[in-house]
Amino acid sequence: MDIISEATDTPGQASFTPPMPPLAPDRVGALGVLAGLRRNAYSAFPHRCRDQAVLVLPMFGRDVVVASGPQAIRDVLATRPELYRRIAAGDRIFGALIGRGVAASEGQAWRRQRRTLAPAFTPRTVTLLAHHMAACAEATLAPLEASRGAPVDLLGVMQDLSLGVACTSMFSLESGTFGPQLRGLLLSYAGGIGRPRASDFILPHWVPTFTTVRRSRFRRRWRALILAIIAQRRASHPPGAPRDLFDLLAEAYGNRDEDLLADEVSTMIFAGHETTGLTLFWACYLLANAPAWRRAIRREARRADLSPSGAASAVGSLPRTRAVVDEALRLYPPAYMTARQAVADHDLGGVPVRRGAIVLMPFTLLHTDPRLWASPERFDPGRFLGSEKPDRHAFLPFGAGPRVCIGAQLATSEAVLVLARLLRDNDLVLDDDGPVMPVGSFATRPNRSPTFRLLPTA
Repeated sequence: MDIISEATDTPGQASFTPPMPPLAPDRVGALGVLAGLRRNAYSAFPHRCRDQAVLVLPMFGRDVVVASGPQAIRDVLATRPELYRRIAAGDRIFGALIGRGVAASEGQAWRRQRRTLAPAFTPRTVTLLAHHMAACAEATLAPLEASRGAPVDLLGVMQDLSLGVACTSMFSLESGTFGPQLRGLLLSYAGGIGRPRASDFILPHWVPTFTTVRRSRFRRRWRALILAIIAQRRASHPPGAPRDLFDLLAEAYGNRDEDLLADEVSTMIFAGHETTGLTLFWACYLLANAPAWRRAIRREARRADLSPSGAASAVGSLPRTRAVVDEALRLYPPAYMTARQAVADHDLGGVPVRRGAIVLMPFTLLHTDPRLWASPERFDPGRFLGSEKPDRHAFLPFGAGPRVCIGAQLATSEAVLVLARLLRDNDLVLDDDGPVMPVGSFATRPNRSPTFRLLPTA
C-alpha cells in the first residue's frame, strides 16, 4: 500500500513493481545479442552482464563488447571518447529519418553543427517554447475531459500531443495540417524497416541490403514531406509573429546549407514525437498503478500556474512530477541503448578491447543494476527526491559526454508540464490489470496499448 507523508506531500513507499522481460540465458553469444535487438533489447543481453561490467563476445574476428557498468560507460562516452566513433548501424537505422543531422554527424562536422545549434537550446528556449507546450496540452486534454469515463488510447494521445508540440513550437503550424502524415510515416518506420537487424551491425555501411533499399525509398518520402512543411512555414509565417524553434534554427544556419537545416528539423520532429510521447505513456502507466503518487502530483500541480503564460515558471515548481518523469525514464528509457566502435586497441575497465570492436551500452541494464539502485525493479520516484541523488553516470536516459542529447531539457520540461496538467484535474485508471511489457527495438515501446480512463477528481 502506498503511504502518503503529509509533511512532505510525497509517498513514502511505492508498492508497484512493473513487469519486465527476462534477460537472455548466459549461452547467448554475439550473434544472438545482435539478433535479439530486433526483437527486444530488454531480453537480448545475457544474464552474466549483471556481474560483468565489460563482457567481450567474439564474433567473426570482430568482437561485440557489452559495457553495462557506469565507469565503463563513462569511459566510452565522456572520459575517452576519442577512442571510439559512431557505428555504421546508426546510419543504417536512423539515416533515413535524420540524414546528416547533428545526431548522425562525426568529427569536425559534428563539432560545427553542435556549436551552431547550441544557442537554440539554451534555458531561454524552454521559456520561449513552454507556452506552446502548455497550449498543446490544454487543447489535447480538454476534449478528453469533456468525455471522462470513456476509454482512451493514451499511447496515441501522448504521441499526437508530442507531435503537436513539435509542430507548433518548431513551425507555429497546427499539427492537423501535416500531423497524420508525419505520424503515419514515423510509426510505419519504427514498426518495420527501422527495427535493427544483425546485418546493420555486421556489414560495412557501403554494403547494400534489401532493407537499406527500402529505407532509401522511405527517405525520399520522408524528406519530401519535411521540405513541404518548411515551405509552408516560410510562406505562412507573417512578419512580427512570435518566434519559434524554426526561427532559431534558420538563424543559426542562415542560407549556408538548406539540406542540413532540413535534416536538423527532421531530427527535432523525430525526437519530439518518439522520445517525449513514449515517456509520457510510460509515466501514465506507472501512475495508474500508484494512486498515492497520483494524489501527490495533483496537489503539486494545483499549486502551479500551468497556463501557457505561466508554464515556463511552473516547470521548476514541480519536483514530484519531475521525479515521476525521471523514474519512467529510468525504467523505460526511449533510447534504450547506445553504441560505438573502437578505433584502437585499448583496455576498458581492465578488459582488453580490440580495434574494430562494437561496444554496446544498454541503459536498460545500467538503470536496473542492483549495485547502483535500491530495489531497482520497483517504481519509486522518491529515489530522485531528497539530498541523495543517483550517481550521474548511473542514470543516462539522454546519454552522456560531448554527445549528450542537446534537447534533453526541452523533452523533460514538456513531459513534466503535460503530466502535471493531466493529473491536476483528472484521476487515471487502467481498463485492465494485464501486464504491459517494454519492447526495446526502434525505441522502448509497449507490447500492447492498454486503454485508460480519465475520471473526475474532488
